[in-house]
Amino acid sequence: MGIDPEVHGDLPDELQPYSGFLIRRAQQLHLDVWADGSFNGITGIQFGVLVLVERHPLLDQKTLGAHLALDRSTIAGIVSRLERQGLITRSVGDADARRRLLELTPAGADALVELRRHAALVDQRLTAPLSEPERLELRRLLGVLITHHTAPAAGESESLRE
Repeated sequence: MGIDPEVHGDLPDELQPYSGFLIRRAQQLHLDVWADGSFNGITGIQFGVLVLVERHPLLDQKTLGAHLALDRSTIAGIVSRLERQGLITRSVGDADARRRLLELTPAGADALVELRRHAALVDQRLTAPLSEPERLELRRLLGVLITHHTAPAAGESESLRE
């Protein structure tokens, strides 16, 4: 069996049976497409932060990091960059001075309008070879993998689910 570039691009034949390599390669493609025409250098993960902060005003930084499966130092760096750009504000929690509460600024809300358009175009470009039912199935299957591997064990809290 030879490499089928129409199916697996430039992924070597020996790696095609491994879903992890296909997922990693798809992530690389997403990063490339996102970077092409990105808004003010905002990354895909920064876009995710802005969306969640908009959806959950006064979300604390620790919970945000958990939502995005990012460690404390990584989320702190992302939040700092977005704060320096004037897209979010960070305040200290009343009950716990260690908690950092996040809010979208008006500039952040304005940026999200443009970023949502960009994200939609990225998604269209990335999934262009798929039909709409295939796009939905891809999202469904990725969701199944994510849910299976990140679902809380019995007895753990589900702090981020609403």
